[in-house]
Amino acid sequence: MRSNSQAKSGSKLKRSTTEDLCYTIADFNREFPGDDACLEYIKEQRWPNGLARCEKCDTERKHYRVTGRRAYACDHCGNHLYPLAGTVFRKSTTSLKTWFYVMYLMVSTAGAISAKRIQRETRVTYKTAWRALREIRLLLANEQVEPAYPLAESDDINICSPPGNQDLEGPRPRGREIAAGAGG
Repeated sequence: MRSNSQAKSGSKLKRSTTEDLCYTIADFNREFPGDDACLEYIKEQRWPNGLARCEKCDTERKHYRVTGRRAYACDHCGNHLYPLAGTVFRKSTTSLKTWFYVMYLMVSTAGAISAKRIQRETRVTYKTAWRALREIRLLLANEQVEPAYPLAESDDINICSPPGNQDLEGPRPRGREIAAGAGG
């Protein structure tokens, strides 16, 4: 049923399509263009509204970014705050964007991704790819993560994968039928 304003304007209700529900690589690159955006995202997840408790002032204050470091400083006393402390990123020299991209790949493939593929796509060493994959899998094993949208999968293809990603692992072996079912 349309609202009065929609009926007056003659506009139709927009239907959700699978494309609207999928988070594509273009969406990822728009949201996280670089390490600074990733660090800002982590800060906002840890300290919403930009307020964090300063240990030196012992009050909640705004913090501003310290140039050239992965830190924020109290706007009153200058005491530093490190958003990566206590996370899997804390001692990593791998860029935050690479970490975020590995997480994107894991979610878009429903966790069925190899360290070798991560190595190829991110151009890091195999050891780095394996470590990132292991760390993220350990985190996911400790969390109850539910998908943001219903996922339909087949034997070889993630139906809701970003356009152009279906053939990244190579052609499908002959003689296999595609059977899809709605996730739930």
